[in-house]
Amino acid sequence: MQRAAKELGVPCILYDIDTEDVKNADELVAEYGDWTPDYLIPQVFLEMDDGRIEHVLTGDPRGLQYTRLAVEALLKSRLVKQEVSR
Repeated sequence: MQRAAKELGVPCILYDIDTEDVKNADELVAEYGDWTPDYLIPQVFLEMDDGRIEHVLTGDPRGLQYTRLAVEALLKSRLVKQEVSR
């Protein structure tokens, strides 16, 4: 995500749930994401120019290889390409 954000020229904020960042991550996931007390990671959100926050990805419970495929699909998606062209 960091590499993609850099290529797109947008900021990337990462929250490490094994640190005090967990409070920020919990708030974001509870308000906009796929919340359960032991929620799946990663979860990816886009903040639009108008301030709207959209949840666009949750890690796949089948494992890392499936999450990677989901990330690749997200980066190729019309949503990301549409936001980049704005």
